[in-house]
This record gives sequence, structure tokens and C-alpha cells, in this order.
Amino acid sequence: MSVALNLRRLLALSTALCVPGPVRGQLGDGCGHTVPGTESGTLATMNYPGTYPNHTWCKWQLRVAEGKAVMLMFADLDIEYSENCSSNSVQITASPANGSYGPYCGKMYQDLPRIHLMSGAVTVEFRSATHQTGRGFLLHYATADHPDMISCLDKGIHYSQQHFTKYCPAGCKGISGDVWGNHQDGYRDTSVLCKAAVHAGAIADELGGQVSVTLKKGITLYEAASANGISTRRGSLSEKRIKIRKDCSLVLDSRRITASSSWTEKTNTGELSIWSPDKAGTSSQGPPWAWAASLPSDEEWLQIDLGERKNITGIATRGSTNNGYNFYVNTYKISYSKDGKTWRFYKRKNSREDQVFEGNVNNHQLVRNDFIPSFVARYVRLVPQRWHQRIALKAEVMGCRVSTRIRTPDVLRSPRPLPKPTYMPKESTTPPDVVIVEEHLSGFHLIVVLIVVSFLVITSTAVLLLYLFCRKRKSGKRMHSSSQKDCDESVKKQNCQRSQLQPTESEIITYTSEEGSCRSITGNTLSDYAEPDIIQGGIAAQKAASTFKPPMDDGYTVPLVANHYDVPFSGKNHEYAEPFPNQEPEYATPFVEPSVESETSTKKNVCVVVVIPSVQGAL
Repeated sequence: MSVALNLRRLLALSTALCVPGPVRGQLGDGCGHTVPGTESGTLATMNYPGTYPNHTWCKWQLRVAEGKAVMLMFADLDIEYSENCSSNSVQITASPANGSYGPYCGKMYQDLPRIHLMSGAVTVEFRSATHQTGRGFLLHYATADHPDMISCLDKGIHYSQQHFTKYCPAGCKGISGDVWGNHQDGYRDTSVLCKAAVHAGAIADELGGQVSVTLKKGITLYEAASANGISTRRGSLSEKRIKIRKDCSLVLDSRRITASSSWTEKTNTGELSIWSPDKAGTSSQGPPWAWAASLPSDEEWLQIDLGERKNITGIATRGSTNNGYNFYVNTYKISYSKDGKTWRFYKRKNSREDQVFEGNVNNHQLVRNDFIPSFVARYVRLVPQRWHQRIALKAEVMGCRVSTRIRTPDVLRSPRPLPKPTYMPKESTTPPDVVIVEEHLSGFHLIVVLIVVSFLVITSTAVLLLYLFCRKRKSGKRMHSSSQKDCDESVKKQNCQRSQLQPTESEIITYTSEEGSCRSITGNTLSDYAEPDIIQGGIAAQKAASTFKPPMDDGYTVPLVANHYDVPFSGKNHEYAEPFPNQEPEYATPFVEPSVESETSTKKNVCVVVVIPSVQGAL
């Protein structure tokens, strides 16, 4: 038994040594899913997540870019436990002789070990004996400058932030996990993140990279789609959905579509129908239903002319879309050219082989493949490699303008050093030509300019309104003063003449006051009475209408009343007001010439009364 096991190990070792690869090595018969890369990678035991086989052994030798350290993270660990992990275990050894970690065994669901090494080379070794259960392990590694690395098993429901960015390791495409939805509408939050990122074209599975995620409100239905070798599922309503950022992914308009040949079909009615290249648009309707080649050869091609150079980031294909013609292309290659003369096939990064893309599996579903990294070209050719029944397809190209910068989160590139000059330039007396550089305002600068201009306009408007208001107020004051000056001429003359008339000595009357105080009645000091229009000389001439009960001589009869508060009532208001029943005089005391006797017996105050003659008489 042991001899056979050793022979198998030697055979696996000799096979592994023949496999080229400067950054990794794989030995043994117990190795499972393995995707090693220069920046990150994924390792798993055989049959993961199923039970790993008995009596197996696997050894991975990993090496990242020179000058960088390695970080390892267990995404899952389920190895049947034995004392001191002597039967089934995994052990990690840093090279050269920087320490050993493990052996590890048992079940670990939380606090899985994350190992940071100071070295850029590491060896992972797994051994199994007879056991009953155990999934084995799933291990990811990356360089130390990606501390935000997550595992291929992480889902959208594991995160609560609305926006976040994480690093996905290479190799998540082959790990089991479901994805619901598509790139346009979004993915269900129960989908595994890194696999959804590969489907969206945000990262390449063989490279890994940074993924920008936004959590949004869920939708009622998630439609299935096929892209980059991953077929998603159709899903129902969820609380949230995942939107993965993908730059430069617009469908580009084509100026002209040509092909190497076209199939001419003879219909049942005897008519000829040409499956020409102008039917190769994904939205075109039949019949005919698509472009079809006349010969079943891998040298046939369909060419799309974009009219100008563009950033090409992806391509989507579809079959004949008619059940009567079950034609479609399974796999194809892509070649491109900038001038239509020099062509080259698309290759994966760090690969010398032409990349073969997975196409359609039926004649109606749209399948997309993204180019990571992208390329610049005007002409794009699709070269079928395998097909079903007949070469027939529809295609569209995705990308953006050349001036658009594309975010490349997969690999951090260091700037190239400037070449050193081979000679010293001589000084020249000729002044250099003036170079005019046209600067375009960015969005932020444009917003600042608009804010400043708006502020100046608002300030100028406020100052103008304030000036107009002050001017209107001053003009109102002037009009008011002029209106006061232009008063009634008769009143003006009357007031002026009154102020100018000075009383004579004969018109001055003096009287004594019993209270010892003097009152001047030269003017209208009583505001309760209106001044008569014509002032007559003498006291008797100042008779005016009264609201009190008139005397009996005027023909007024005394009504039958019980007290002085009862007055005649006309239905609305009382006719007259009764005087108060006090014994004081009702009217002012008449002027009486003082006697000579009283003047000598009592010292009285002397007051001067000025009687103003009638204005009309003066006039």
C-alpha cells in the first residue's frame, strides 16, 4: 500500500515539474481547485466542498512578486480531528525557514486563522488518512498590500454598509456558490460577492482585484444571464440588491459590418435568402435571422467597424434566435486592428496563448464576455472555433471613447522611469515656440465658477433694489412737504392774519379769578369745542347749538318721565341728553365787571383777556 502511494507521489512530482510556472508549483494527488497568481490565488482540497478522499497528499509552492510579503486566509477548514493532527492535517511553512504554522485540523467556523508572513514564498502541505467526514479546506492568499481581502464565500448579506470596497482573490469562479441576477439590474444580496464581480466583468477570475459594491433596495424579480463563463439564476424579491461598479461598458454603434462569407438559403418556396452581415446586429429582426457563414471552417470571421478607435471592454453574442434554425457558436477568438491591416489576437494577461471565449449554449440567449485588460481598436473580428449545426450569430461590442480613463483595480502598476539622456543639449539663443495648452474645466471647477457668478448676480440685484427703495422714500418725503405747503389759500391767509394782528389796549379785558389763578382765552385752548368760522364781538354772540334739552320757549313739551334718566326714545337713539342733576352751573360763568369795593378789600390776581376781532371784518 505504501509502495503504491509513494509511486503515485513520484509520478505526480515528475508531472508537476514539467509544468512551467515561475510563481507556483503543485505536487501530489490530493490537490483540488487551484488558481495561483502573482497577486492572489485560491487553493482547495480535492472534491471541495465534498468529502476529501482517503490517503491523499498535496503540496503547493507559492511565490508572489518579488519584494512583497504573503498573507494567507482560511475561508473554510473542516478536517477530521485526530490527536496532535497526526492523521489528517494541513501545515504552512514560510520560506526560507521563516517559521512553520500548524498543523491544523478539526472544524473551524469562526475566527479562522489569518497568517501574515514576512516572506514572499510559502509552502502549503495537506495529508489525509482514513477518515469518515470532512470537507477539507479552502485557502486564499494575497500580497500584504491587500488587507481588505475577502473570501469567495462572502455574500452581500454579510455587509451592512451602503458603499464598500473589498479585494477579491483570484479563483472564485470555480468555487461553489449561487448568483442571482445580472449586471444591468443588479444581483440578489444572497449572491456570493466575488463570483458576482466576475460575472459583472469588474475583475478577471485569473487575476482577482478590487471590487466597488453598492447596496440598494431589492427588486421583485432578478433575471438570469450568462457572462464570463458564469450562468446566474433567476431569483425572487429580496430586501437588498448588489450593484457592482463596471466602468466603460456602453454598447458601441457600428459603422459597418462585414464578413468572410455569407450563406445563401433556398427557401421552400424556391426564393433565395442571404444571411448577410447586416443581419448580425443583436436587435435585428428576420428573416433572415442572423449572419451565417457559407462554410463550416474556423477561418470564417465577422468584422465590426466602429468608425474610429475606441476602448473595447467586452463583446456579446447570440444565435439565430429562431427555433427553426438552431444555429449558434460555442467558442470563438477575438482579433483586433487599429488600421484594418495589422491584426493581433487577444491574449490573457501574462499569457502567450490566444484566449478562447465561451459562447452560446442555445440560439436565443445573449452571452457576454469582458476583456480584462481592455484594448484600443477600430476593427474587431470574431473568429468562431466551435459551433452547433452552422456558424451563425449576432454580436455587439461594448466600450467607450478613447479619452475615457478606465479604472484598473486588479494590479497596481508602478510608473516607468524616464530614460536618461545620452547627450547634454546645447543652449540655443532662439526662443522656444509658445505652446498653447487648452485646459478644460473639470466638473468641480465648473460648479465653483457657477456659485461665484450666482453670488455676484444676487448681490448686484440686492444693491439695486436697496437704491431704488431709498430713492422712492426720499421722493415721498418731498411730495409730503410740498403738499403741506400747498394748503388751502383761505386757511393760510386766515392763520397768517391771526398771527399778524396784535390786540390793542382797548381790546384787553381784565377780570379777577376767585381761585387766584389766571386763564388766557386768547386762543383756542379748549380742544373739546370747535372754533366757530366767524368770531363775533361780545359774549352773547357765541351762542351755538346744544344737544341738551331746549327751553320751553322753543316749543318743546316736557314728556312724562319718572326721573331725569328717562328721555324720549325714537326707536333707535335718544333724542336729547339730560343734564346731570348737580347744583353747579351748567354753562361757564359769565364775565362780570368787578366792583370797586371788592378791589380794595381783597387782593386779586389780574389776568389779561385778548379779544381777537373778526377775520372777515379785518379783511
